[in-house]
Amino acid sequence: MLFRSAVACPKNGGVYYWDPNGGFSTLQQITTAPLYNRGIFVSMPQQILVAYGSTTQVDIGIEQDPLLVSWSDQGDFANWIPSSTTQAGSYRIPTGSEIVGGLQGPQNGLIWTDLDLWSMNYIGYPLVFGFTKVGSNCGLIAMRAAGTLNSSVWWMGRDNFYVASPGGIPTPIPCSVWDTVFQNLNTMQIEEICCAVNPLFNEVSWF
Repeated sequence: MLFRSAVACPKNGGVYYWDPNGGFSTLQQITTAPLYNRGIFVSMPQQILVAYGSTTQVDIGIEQDPLLVSWSDQGDFANWIPSSTTQAGSYRIPTGSEIVGGLQGPQNGLIWTDLDLWSMNYIGYPLVFGFTKVGSNCGLIAMRAAGTLNSSVWWMGRDNFYVASPGGIPTPIPCSVWDTVFQNLNTMQIEEICCAVNPLFNEVSWF
C-alpha cells in the first residue's frame, strides 16, 4: 500500500485515508493505526507515516501518551506492528511534558516538545529512526507554528522566533517587535497561531 492516498489526522483523533481511486467514497479510518494522536506527517523519502502524541497499550486498554512517537511500516500505513519483517516502531521523547508538533524537514523529521527540538533521522532496521535533541528551551508554541523555507526551518516558540538551517542548531531570530508580540499574547488562543511561508517573496509570517 504505497502513499498514493491522502492521509489526515484531526488533533487527538485517529488516522484517516482517502483513496483517489475509490470513486465518491469518503475518508476511512485506519483502524490498525494508533486510535488517538496529536498529529501526523510522512517521513520522506522512506514513505513511513509518523504519528506523535499517540496511544499505547496499557494492560487491557490504551492511553494517549503525549510524548510517544509511533510510525508505520515503510510504504504501508496500515501496518503499525513492530517485527523482524517490518520497520514499524515507536520512541518516547524523554524531555518535556508533551509533543506540540512535528514535520518533515528538508533533510530529516523534526519533533518539537513544549521545551525542546528533536531530530528524527532514518537509520534503518532494527531501530529504524535515531532521535537526537538538537535544541533546548526552543519548543514550539502551537502545532501549526512552524514552516520550511530555503532549506531552513522557521518556528515560533513561547518566548522567541527561531530558525535552524540543515544540520544547524536553533538560532533566535532578531525581532524588533518582540515586546508587541510576546508581551501581548492571548494565552487562551495560542493554539490558533500558524506559520505562513511565501517562497515567492522569501517571507515567513505568523498569524
